[in-house]
Amino acid sequence: MAMGSTGTVNITPEMLRNALNAIDEYEATTNNLHAALNETVTGLIPGSFSGNAADGFMFFYTENIEKAVGEGLTNLLKALREIIEGILQAIPDADGLDDQLGDGNKQ
Repeated sequence: MAMGSTGTVNITPEMLRNALNAIDEYEATTNNLHAALNETVTGLIPGSFSGNAADGFMFFYTENIEKAVGEGLTNLLKALREIIEGILQAIPDADGLDDQLGDGNKQ
């Protein structure tokens, strides 16, 4: 997206809706990957991997990986979605704010 001479970036409602769709798709993909990873780890420990090393790995997984791809990613995507929805609600849906201001200034 090119910027004009004023450094302004024009955003259309369509662009924001596309961003929301991308977030939904990303979230669905990461949820599926998270579930698959969780299934692998819980299937691995203690059935195929046990002892102190397994306990240490499970602690690391629970305290770091699980929090990052679980709650952390969920909160990040939620915040991103809320930002985009807020911007989308703030701009007119039809022609965009710039066009409406231009028409109003001509009157």
